[in-house]
Amino acid sequence: MLQTMVAGAALMLAVSGSTVTGVDELYPPDQPAEPSLSTSAYAECVQDAPWIVYDVTLVDPDDQSTSRDVSLVFTKGGQRLEVPLGSLGEDDALSGRILWPGAATDSSGAGIDWPGWVQQDGEWVDLGEDDLGWTREGATVAIEVNPEAGVAVSYPPATPYCVVGPRLTDDPPAPPVSRAGLAATGAEILAPFLLGATLLTGGLAFATARRRPRM
Repeated sequence: MLQTMVAGAALMLAVSGSTVTGVDELYPPDQPAEPSLSTSAYAECVQDAPWIVYDVTLVDPDDQSTSRDVSLVFTKGGQRLEVPLGSLGEDDALSGRILWPGAATDSSGAGIDWPGWVQQDGEWVDLGEDDLGWTREGATVAIEVNPEAGVAVSYPPATPYCVVGPRLTDDPPAPPVSRAGLAATGAEILAPFLLGATLLTGGLAFATARRRPRM
């Protein structure tokens, strides 16, 4: 009898153990969420200098990221350039702007040096891919923390009032015309015509009144 009870208990334990194992196999433990980045970035020309404006937020609900340092990474072929941007704040975000690699400005913020350009014997020479010139075209750009995310950043194009390289003439840039300036200029030009039209109308009315016969 005792042997029968022991055998029955052993069988129940075996069945119970297999049941628990089956449940564990059906419901594996929760996996932590992988960290990701929410990013935006674009390049712009300001006072003949190329700037990159960026905004990055780390999304890491399970604290899986192993770094809080943010870098802007350029790659092209076998070339790689890593530009430190700073560290994420307490809100897991970082934003700001930085000069394009190889660019420099003077104390007023005007561009005085550009990637791929060098001044030789008083003249600016385009070096092409050399001196970080390779970053201007065809480079892949990403923001890297841990993980990283690609961003669509291209070297900013020149405009009539802002260039992203040395000016090859001594002519100063033409000042941009704002909408307010256009409105003021138009009013100044139109005012004499309105005054003349008013005087002309008044003169015609006076002449007509002089010619009208008395009753």
